[in-house]
Amino acid sequence: MKGLIIWAYNNCRSTMALYREIQRQAGFSVRIVLSKSNGGCAIPELRKMAGFREDEFSDVEMVSIDGSYERGVQIMDEARGSAHLFCAYQSVPVYRKLIEEAHCRHERIFVAGEAPCNSCHGLRRLLKMVYLRTVLRWQVRNVVKFAEKFVCYSGDAYDLAARVGWPREKIVPFGYFPPPVEGSKCVKRMANQPFTILATGILSWRRGADVLVKALRILKDMGVGYRAIITQDGELLPQLKEMAKQFELPVEFPGFLPMPELIELYETCSVYVGAGRSEPWGMRLNDALNCGAPLVVSRGMGGVKFVDDLGCGLSFRANDPQDLAGQLKKLICNEEVYAKVSQCAFKAKEEISPQRKAAEMLEVIK
Repeated sequence: MKGLIIWAYNNCRSTMALYREIQRQAGFSVRIVLSKSNGGCAIPELRKMAGFREDEFSDVEMVSIDGSYERGVQIMDEARGSAHLFCAYQSVPVYRKLIEEAHCRHERIFVAGEAPCNSCHGLRRLLKMVYLRTVLRWQVRNVVKFAEKFVCYSGDAYDLAARVGWPREKIVPFGYFPPPVEGSKCVKRMANQPFTILATGILSWRRGADVLVKALRILKDMGVGYRAIITQDGELLPQLKEMAKQFELPVEFPGFLPMPELIELYETCSVYVGAGRSEPWGMRLNDALNCGAPLVVSRGMGGVKFVDDLGCGLSFRANDPQDLAGQLKKLICNEEVYAKVSQCAFKAKEEISPQRKAAEMLEVIK
């Protein structure tokens, strides 16, 4: 292979560590291109607000085409004969045009990205479903036709990818694999008591924090003891606080925490809960698992692949607080079950590293 061009969306830490590792391991020229300098949003500012270093990937050589098709063609000319890995296709029309250009040049094409996700609710959810199965499917038809493989950042989401036409034989289940949070360490959980439940992330409908609080009420009614911490802010926060107060639940809402405090929670919690109703992946699952925390993950999240593949926790039906409460009860009340998933969680760090996953991605391309 002469070389590889990675057509990235932006320089987000969710993917950039993976692309950097592909550069390091490839053994041939790998160039990283951004569709826009910040992918259409203020990535450096968002990174700083979340507690990550702005210059975390300053050692990675990248170039932006700033949405210019002509600049993209120029880059293709400079590396004629290279393979192409397009890491956005649904929302970046210029990449769809460049995929057609690469096809006309008879160059190899791979696509990596999320399966189409419907995170709306109510009438908007129905309308989004119609859009995915009709308009978007038509828009990306040539992408699906020309790509050799679709590396799915939404885990095992075969059915979701099929909505826009991806045939099963082209789909390679994958995910997101950012590096551990800087300053964090992997801590093996030795016991399940006292039991601390942690959830982080924006408190929105699609992330299902209300599902977790309802499950916590069920646990309390069962007489099961625990302590819960739900961080950050969002549209659901007033409702969640009111529910916790009404039913006298042992839940804390500390808001947005400085990174050192958040790391401490990742390193000391008994379990991390991802309750998303409809999420392509769930990056905070990586952060918690890199700190050794067992997981309980909704089947509405692509990151449930961690539980299925690595045995590092339990899963529950999306939007089902009764099932979530049952899974949490297993970990709280059964020391043998907790010890098993805790051991798997501690071992998982190497399995989900950008280094390991870059090697897997290269195998797909080679």
